[in-house]
Amino acid sequence: MKNKRRFWSFTFAVIAVGSLLISCRDMTESKSGSIVTEQSNEENPAEETLFAEDSLPDDLDFGGQTITVLYREEEADEFFMEAQTGDVVDDAVYRSNHNVRERLNIELAVVKKRGNAEDDRTAFINYVVDTVKAGDDAFQLVACLTYNMPSLIQNGVLLNLLDVQYLDFGKPWWAQGLIEYGTLGGKLFFASGDISLSLLKKTFCLYFNIDLLNDYGLESPYEKVHAGTWTKEVLSKMAVSAYKDLNGSSTADLDDQYGFALYDRNHCNIFIGGFDLQVTEKDENGYPAVVFGSEKVADAVTWLCALFHNNNGIYYNKNSDAGTDLSVHESLRKMFNEGRLLFISAEFSNAVFFRDMKYEFGVLPPPKWDESQKGYYTLARNIYSSFGIPVTVQNTDPVGAVMEAIASENHRTLSPVYFETALKVKYSRDAESAQMFDIIKGGVKFNFGYTYHLIVGLTDHFVGSVRDNKPNWVSTYASIEPAAVSSIGKFIESIENA
Repeated sequence: MKNKRRFWSFTFAVIAVGSLLISCRDMTESKSGSIVTEQSNEENPAEETLFAEDSLPDDLDFGGQTITVLYREEEADEFFMEAQTGDVVDDAVYRSNHNVRERLNIELAVVKKRGNAEDDRTAFINYVVDTVKAGDDAFQLVACLTYNMPSLIQNGVLLNLLDVQYLDFGKPWWAQGLIEYGTLGGKLFFASGDISLSLLKKTFCLYFNIDLLNDYGLESPYEKVHAGTWTKEVLSKMAVSAYKDLNGSSTADLDDQYGFALYDRNHCNIFIGGFDLQVTEKDENGYPAVVFGSEKVADAVTWLCALFHNNNGIYYNKNSDAGTDLSVHESLRKMFNEGRLLFISAEFSNAVFFRDMKYEFGVLPPPKWDESQKGYYTLARNIYSSFGIPVTVQNTDPVGAVMEAIASENHRTLSPVYFETALKVKYSRDAESAQMFDIIKGGVKFNFGYTYHLIVGLTDHFVGSVRDNKPNWVSTYASIEPAAVSSIGKFIESIENA
C-alpha cells in the first residue's frame, strides 16, 4: 500500500517540479529574475524543500480507526472527496484522502455543517462549543473559518496542539507565520497550511483586462512589477484613465466602464497586506501589541478615501460576500467578463469566474505603498480553514498523525496541482501570469491583528473608515485603541489560564 502512496506522490511531484523548473527558467530569463528570486528566497524559504518527507514512522497502524472531521459544508470538497470526478483538483483531493487512509490504516469521515455565511457562523461555533462541552466525542478534528477560531479558544474547547504527538510545525507544509503569531504562552490551539487548500485559494491579488489596457495604450503592469515600480499611484493613474460613462447618464453606475473595482468590502484588507501595514507586533514578552495607529496607516486611510470617493473611475463595493445580497458582486463579475473593467480586486479562487471570458486577462500582486518598499506583499483572507482538536479527544495520537499526514501529502500533491496546474495553466491566459502567481504567493504574510480580528477588532474599522470616507484615522484610532488593548489582554489571560 505504501508503494502506491509513494507512486502517486512521486508522479505529482514530477509534474509540479517540472512546472516549477519552467517557472524558474522564465524568471531567470526575465529582466526581473534577481528580484523574484531574492523575494522568493526571503519570503518563502520552504521552496527549497518543497517535497521534503515527513517524519511520521513508517509502521504507524491505527487498526482501521475512524477519524471524524467537522467541516464547513461549503468548503468540504477542498478536504474530502468520496470519489474521483475527473476534475484535476477534485481527483488530487481524492488521492490524498486515499493515500493517507492506506498509510495510517485509518478511515476518514466528514460531518458537514454550513458555516461560511454570516448567518451560519454563529450556529457553527455554537454547535462545536455545545457538542464539546456536553462531552460528546462526535468529531476528533474541527476545520473552522480562521476568523472564528478565537471564539473556540475563548470557550476553552480546543487542545494545545504543541502537546500532540506527530505534529511537526517546523515542516514547510505548515504556515510558519501563522504558527509564529498563534503561539502564545507556549500554547497553539489551531494551525493551517497545506492541510487547507483554501489558504491558497483565499490569497488576495488583482486581476486585470489585458485587452482593455492595450486599448488605452497603458504600459504593462507586468513590466512595472519586474522593475519594482508597481505602486499605488500607478494603479490609481491607470484606473482613473479608463472610466467611461457608457450609458450617458452623467452618473457613475454599474452600466459604465470602470478602471478599478473593489470586488468585496472585505477586500479593502488587500491594502493592509499590499502596503505592508502592521496591525500588531510582538512585545518583549512575545505577546501582540497594537501598532495600527502609525503615521503610515493614517496616510493609507487618507489616500484610500481619496481614491475611492474622489474618482468616478473607481468602484467600492460596500457589501460582503458573506451576506445575502450578492447582486453587486454579480454585476462586477459581469462587468469584468464583458470588458468594462480594467482592474478588479480578487482572491486566487476568483479566477474560476473568468475562465470563459473572451478578453485576455492577467494577475498582479497588490501594489506597493511606494518604490522604497522592499517587496510585494499580500494577505490570505482570514476565511480559510484552520484546524483544531477538541478537548473531548482522549487519544490524540491518531488525530495528530492524520493532520500531519494530510498536510504532508497535500504539500507534495494537492497544493502543486492547484497552484501549478489549475491556477498557472488552466485559469491563466499568458506566461507572465505564472510568474505573477509565484511573486504573490511568495509575498503572503500573517499578522495577529488581522488573523485574530475577532479579538483585536481594528481592521474592520480600517475598512469602515475607507468605506464611509472618514479619512481622519488618528481620531478614529484614538477612540478604538483602548478597547483593542483590553481585549487582547483578556484573551492572553484566558490562554494562560487554559
